[in-house]
Amino acid sequence: MKERVEKKILAAVKKLFSIDPPDFKTEKPREEEHGDLATNVAFLLSRELKRSPNEVASLLAEELSKDSDFEKVEAVRGFVNIKLSKELLVQEFTRLLELGEEYYRENIGNGLKVQIEFVSANPTGPLHLGHGRGAVVGDTLARIFEFFGYEITREYYINDAGRQVYMLGVSVLFRYLQLFGKEKERPEIEKLFEEEGYKGEYVIELAKLLKESVGDSILEGNLEKAKESILSYGYGFELSYTRRFNPEKGSEVELCSLFGLDAMIDEIRRDLSDMGIGFDVWFSERSLYEEGLVEKLIEELSRRGFVYESEGALWLKTSEFGDDKDRVLRKSDGSYTYFASDIAYHWIKFKRGFDKVIDLWGSDHHGYIPRVKASLKMLDVPEDWLEVYLIQMVKLFKSGREVRMSKRSGEFVTLRELINDVGSDAVRFVFLTKRSDTPLDFDVDRVKEKSSDNPVFYVQYAHARISGVFREFRERFGKDPDVENLSEYVKELKEDAEIKLMKKALMMKDELIDVAQKRDPHLITYALIDLAGTFHNYYNHHRIIGSDRETMLGRIALLKGIRSTLRIGLKLIGVGAPEKM
Repeated sequence: MKERVEKKILAAVKKLFSIDPPDFKTEKPREEEHGDLATNVAFLLSRELKRSPNEVASLLAEELSKDSDFEKVEAVRGFVNIKLSKELLVQEFTRLLELGEEYYRENIGNGLKVQIEFVSANPTGPLHLGHGRGAVVGDTLARIFEFFGYEITREYYINDAGRQVYMLGVSVLFRYLQLFGKEKERPEIEKLFEEEGYKGEYVIELAKLLKESVGDSILEGNLEKAKESILSYGYGFELSYTRRFNPEKGSEVELCSLFGLDAMIDEIRRDLSDMGIGFDVWFSERSLYEEGLVEKLIEELSRRGFVYESEGALWLKTSEFGDDKDRVLRKSDGSYTYFASDIAYHWIKFKRGFDKVIDLWGSDHHGYIPRVKASLKMLDVPEDWLEVYLIQMVKLFKSGREVRMSKRSGEFVTLRELINDVGSDAVRFVFLTKRSDTPLDFDVDRVKEKSSDNPVFYVQYAHARISGVFREFRERFGKDPDVENLSEYVKELKEDAEIKLMKKALMMKDELIDVAQKRDPHLITYALIDLAGTFHNYYNHHRIIGSDRETMLGRIALLKGIRSTLRIGLKLIGVGAPEKM
């Protein structure tokens, strides 16, 4: 609808003023009584035309009023407010009935190759609620992009190198020793664990699983036997990391690290899978070092004159490209920073031929964006190639109180626990009820209610109600309502409430396109809640079956269109559309 109206606005501007307007906005007004769409084009034209915005708006309103697509066009304080005609709504709603969910599809992407990297949580512990929110946002964006014709690659970057992986090994080893009462015999491990170790209950479970499979072989220093025991135990998950372990060269900490990585990555995969989320690529940070890609990156940056040595460390001149200071690539002890591997990873992404890369990062990475973008400028990567969006944390509430979480003590509610408590549909829907860069409160009690206060129930119940009407029709008339030529009865929809519902169903396409263009998937849940509320109000005040035949079939047609709208919206956010509730 928006695109159609904008074309008509553009034609009117050219006819009246013989100029092309600058980029203007056409959006839904905040108040529905102001019309269906409003544009700011008069404000943008006023300076060039040397006329007041309201004068320009009045001329445009007069010209657009001649178009049969519009029932009413008026100038209000410089804005042009437009109300769509019933004829246009009937025409478009008829197309919706004929095409169903396909009405909303459009090839915007044209095969553009887009990689979306999301979640990418350190595989040193279970996913928490913030990870889950990022997973839902990333997956929903991927679904939207695919729906609109983009070629999408979903990617998870596994941080399987560096200090945090070593500390996972230390933590598992300490808990393993503790199971034998031997932790005091390894004071260096105990000290490291107390200072930097992972304290969560899951580490104890990992240690128990390790002990169950290897017995005391690690305690005895027989790492070859320990590896064989792990590989032959039969965990039900891959052991690709543990298989790499070399007992002759490796340490017990390394073996515990690799075992922990295998177990945690498997758990992460299962948690995400249970939310309907999968990845095309799981990219290993470790591979960047094993294949010499970090070194090659530094050589390339050095060749371009952006690297220098100072105080025994290797630095990158990011301050010359918009960062607030230069950054270290290699520390004085010879080890690389995470920044070095992150640049290498994005450089490889660019070489892999993606037209656009979208990264979803945790909110604590805000300061990291300028330095990554600065490094990509040095490598001649187009400035708009990388888009980064931040995911804010989630606060959990139960019984009216916030559930306090602490990373230091290892006490936090995992994504798995939340899914088990309220279900995947509720988790996915609620995670999308606010912009992802704003904090989110998740009220467990609220999403368990069967009431209008529970947004996911409210929307799903709208679909279930429509399905119930269709079942009643079949039972009463012995045939499916779809066999009727419902399109010819759309013209029977005359009441304001029915016109309003048609508009909301049709405008969903604009909402979905906005999600793809603005990267704001919460717009879908807003639109679904709005549509469901309008439908429930209509349903409570109008008889569907039992009214005269023409009115009944007109209302059945209305419900069929709304059902298609609810289904596509729920499908694109990965939430079910139940037939009964």
